[in-house]
Amino acid sequence: MKKTFPSRALLHALLSVFLLLPFLASSADAACDATSCIPMQSDLSMNVCIELQGAPYTFTLRFLQQGSDMLWKMDTATIKAQACSGNCVPLGEDLSLKFACADFLNYACAFTLVYAGDLSWKMDGSTFTYKIGDPLYPYQWHLSNSGQTTFSQSAGKSGEDLHMAQAIGDHLTGAGVILAILDSGLEIAHEDLAANVIPNGSYNYVNNTNDPTPTDTGGDHGTSVAGISAAIAMNNLGGRGVAPKAALKGFNVLAAQSEQSFIESMGGHPRSQDVAIFNMSYGEDGQGYSALSNTVRTLYEATSTLRGGKGGIYVKSAGNGFEDVKAGDNYYTCSEQAYGVKGLTCQNAVGEEENSRPEVITVGAFNAVGVRSSYSTAGANLWISAPGGEYGSASPAILTTDLMGKDRGYSRSDLTKPANAFEIGDPTYNPNCNYTSAFNGTSSAAPNASGAIALILQANPNLTRRDLKHILAKTAQKIDPDSADAKISVDINGTAYLASDGWITNAAGYHFHNWYGFGAVDVDAAVAMAKTYAAGSLPKTVDVTYGQAIQPTPIPDNNAAGFVQTIQITDDYTIENLFAAVSIDHADTGEIGIELTSPAGTRSILLNIRSALKNGLNDNNGVLLGTNAFYGERTKGVWTLRIIDSWPGNTGSVKMAMLRVIGY
Repeated sequence: MKKTFPSRALLHALLSVFLLLPFLASSADAACDATSCIPMQSDLSMNVCIELQGAPYTFTLRFLQQGSDMLWKMDTATIKAQACSGNCVPLGEDLSLKFACADFLNYACAFTLVYAGDLSWKMDGSTFTYKIGDPLYPYQWHLSNSGQTTFSQSAGKSGEDLHMAQAIGDHLTGAGVILAILDSGLEIAHEDLAANVIPNGSYNYVNNTNDPTPTDTGGDHGTSVAGISAAIAMNNLGGRGVAPKAALKGFNVLAAQSEQSFIESMGGHPRSQDVAIFNMSYGEDGQGYSALSNTVRTLYEATSTLRGGKGGIYVKSAGNGFEDVKAGDNYYTCSEQAYGVKGLTCQNAVGEEENSRPEVITVGAFNAVGVRSSYSTAGANLWISAPGGEYGSASPAILTTDLMGKDRGYSRSDLTKPANAFEIGDPTYNPNCNYTSAFNGTSSAAPNASGAIALILQANPNLTRRDLKHILAKTAQKIDPDSADAKISVDINGTAYLASDGWITNAAGYHFHNWYGFGAVDVDAAVAMAKTYAAGSLPKTVDVTYGQAIQPTPIPDNNAAGFVQTIQITDDYTIENLFAAVSIDHADTGEIGIELTSPAGTRSILLNIRSALKNGLNDNNGVLLGTNAFYGERTKGVWTLRIIDSWPGNTGSVKMAMLRVIGY
């Protein structure tokens, strides 16, 4: 099957002020006079130095938030006649002070302090101006969500974003980190990407050149993906990427799919061996288990040598099949089938072996109100989640780069059914249709996570791949904490069966959810942990398989008790990765559910019942279904693997039920 992609606090109060104010570019152009540029601290206060009649004085301006107004007030208790270094502003004859507060959340804020007597000043609110560094940044809710609509019909929820205000304030940009976009293409001359594209670093597998810019006029998935990760900041164009100085390479593997092109672009060729992060915003369509070839498995095992032995980092979309799955030219909607149950994921991320690889970070999507994006495929092998949005019409999608020009791309002047007015060339915000506000999918969540990882690696370049995954798991936010709609009970022949759990807490204290993995990426928390983390401190792993092949054993038909295999493990390892290796003969494995319970009592649903995974589980060597729900737990004790047939008629048997553990 082909790999495809879809078509479809105070800091927030500060941003809400910017959204309410008009653009005052003409009055703000002089805002950043280098001689009077006072940097804001994280609490927005400023330490000021002035020179009055040849004598230097210092004092502090305290930030006040009054409704939608931004004000600063002099703290008269802090004024001192003392020498100070840098940014000493000479007073004019009228004793007024003109300040520019540079590059806080990419905004330059200018205002005047009027002398009030007794060596004190007060802010002249009428002079407050600002110059925006990226005109579309206020609409990028995934970076800083203040409740924007992002040109859609409804607003997001303040705070539901990447939690990266401190990273922006600290000027983390992803500088020094190389990010590869494995996708349909990359417009290397795009106005908001070109400066980050490594000259001659990309590759076009269609025409064997270094320019993967697509020649067709439809939207280019890779160009939009790249903008989410690494659009340039502070250039007065478009928005910005999560890591606006990360270096970009583009490999258009989706335009010319072959195993060799994927291997070459994933670190198996000199052109990709300097890459730190591989963004893979694609996945498999169809209704069967998708196994990797031994060649690709071998490649993954060899990628521990990348980044000077720290390991290449692979960030992959979980899929967009929660509601339906592409089946040929049509869509298969699980909830519309005879056995259908609304609320269970139709596609399951474990149906793709690549999503379970220990080298891969599989990413789900959440929307602007902080819940699972309607399409985001669930699975026990998700690691984290990141912003993906919805469709840009009823509710916000992701705003990012698009092919340049009014007659090319997702955003174009001739659209007959645009998601919103921005998409047809809004004269103020998108006159040349170089940007789109309607990009979405776990295809958006992956580059958000990739950009976040670039910032983490900038903070600590010595992190191994395992270190990075550990930090993400430890610092992820428990998003959508109640998740009441994730708890789904299904009647199986008169027995209530819990087919979807919502959040669980394992015996090692990790929260886990098949919709979100360990939770939403929290950039600031991850960066803070990375800065003090001892790189390479995790113990060396072992890779052990437990259990053995069995004689074909029937699965009780339409029975919630199911087939049960217990596996006794006497080794006492800490779990890093865990897989069930199964082989099942069944006429329709969409009826099948697979769950695993640890010795500590943690239950993980590896494959939900009533899914679209209808075949492919009968490999005699077994297929691997990964789960991250047991991360940090111990192996020792009795494990219980349960395989359930949830619908009458079709019957089947189990030929293998084993466990594989990577731990230490």
